[in-house]
Amino acid sequence: EKEEFRKVNENLISQLENQNSFSAQVDQQLMHVINLRHQTSFIPSIFKLKVEEEVAFPDLASLGTDKIRERLSALRIFNKKINKIRLDMFDTVQVESVNSIGEKFHKIRNLVFLRTKLKFLKKFTQKWVQEEDDEVQGITVDRLGPEAGPVFLQVFKALKKEPKFFRLTRDENQDRTCVFTVNFKREGAQDGGGPYREVLTSICAEIQSKIHPLLVPCPNSVHSVGINRDKFVPNPEMNSPQNLRELFFVGQLMATALVYQGIMPLCLPSIVWKHLVGDPKVPTDILGFDHMTSQSLDMLLQLEKHGITEENFDQVIDFNFTSTSTSGVEINLKKNGSEKRLKYEERHEYVSLVQDFKLNEFNVQLDAIKSGLFSVYPEYAFKLFTWEELERIVSGIPDFQVEDLKLKTECKGVSSQLLNWFWEVITEFTPEERSLFLRFVWGRTRLPQVGEERFIIQKSTKSENSLPESHTCYFTLDLPVYKSKEVLKEKLTFAIYHCRSIDTDYVV
Repeated sequence: EKEEFRKVNENLISQLENQNSFSAQVDQQLMHVINLRHQTSFIPSIFKLKVEEEVAFPDLASLGTDKIRERLSALRIFNKKINKIRLDMFDTVQVESVNSIGEKFHKIRNLVFLRTKLKFLKKFTQKWVQEEDDEVQGITVDRLGPEAGPVFLQVFKALKKEPKFFRLTRDENQDRTCVFTVNFKREGAQDGGGPYREVLTSICAEIQSKIHPLLVPCPNSVHSVGINRDKFVPNPEMNSPQNLRELFFVGQLMATALVYQGIMPLCLPSIVWKHLVGDPKVPTDILGFDHMTSQSLDMLLQLEKHGITEENFDQVIDFNFTSTSTSGVEINLKKNGSEKRLKYEERHEYVSLVQDFKLNEFNVQLDAIKSGLFSVYPEYAFKLFTWEELERIVSGIPDFQVEDLKLKTECKGVSSQLLNWFWEVITEFTPEERSLFLRFVWGRTRLPQVGEERFIIQKSTKSENSLPESHTCYFTLDLPVYKSKEVLKEKLTFAIYHCRSIDTDYVV
């Protein structure tokens, strides 16, 4: 089997590399399209991009249907052959070993369809089911008692922590799969799956709130700037042995998403998911949770754009060798950093130190979560995925009911026809596109809760050739007067995919 994998890898990769029209970026776009259609079978010879996909991925569309079909055919053959190999043979953990199977597979995992990976996992989890006892834990949760306490702590105390209890098991009475069953005290619900999902949703809500803040709002959320204003990061203050055991438990619950996909609605930035799958964290990840720090560092690296020279540096820049943690604590980046003022010639060192601190600030907490994940299933089962895929599997794609958004909407100067077209387009969007739309107009991926800002749609004075503009600080969309629904959809689709930084609150 190892030799078969090696041959498949070498032959197919050679064939894929010979299709020079496809850069890594275009490959990523094609895989994105295929993975969104992963529940629908497709035949390369009749495959064609949808109009909205052409708008969303112009680089891919520019290659033409014939080249896309040729590429897709090669990818399909590759996935069919690789699907015959056992998952545990990929050993993606040992990626440092040059020319190992794990190293080769890690390089090409972006070319493996998500549905192919999920088939691997289905076989893998079934193997574990057959090897474990069929015991299913049953717990009682009190949500009505005055002294009941957080649901998270109730579940944490009630469940056994042995890894086997977090793997797929079968409930003999209801002939279904579950990890544990839930009985709500003083409530009439029977656990046919609903109470189980409700408990996990409650757990996520609690640990992303002041109720039990294992996770805290990221700086972008605190300061209402940049993207991902609805994201949370591990609380760096949660570092006691008890806190780390709780985070380990969170990791175990996240592992159950390998079977029940999208059951843990955690809102986490890329830096978290990358840590869990072992992808390298890069400086641009900082922008995804700490816009202000990222902006400051960019300024130091591009002083000339801001009119800052070596001569006037000391008059303009008043930094010390410190950084502020997510919990608001001043951290020395070097010995006596708070007493050492930054000099012009030290700016690159300072940037490097801040980046290192920001990218690794949560490592203790993330390592605890990762240990919980890997206690349930082997590490290579998770490293099979890209960070984006793991996020989707664990937390799903945020979505909202269009009617709920309508109830929060205020219109200013927009005609009834244009407004009707707008709502029809939003309704036709996929869940992912609706999430991207919210990110474009509000910097978040989920609808505001009751009592929060209203969504404002106002008439733009720009021509119909212009793109819509957003004011994320005010949850506002400036909509040009388009002459047709088709034009509106094309412009809005392009904006949500490509213009996340085009926000009149900020300079692009």
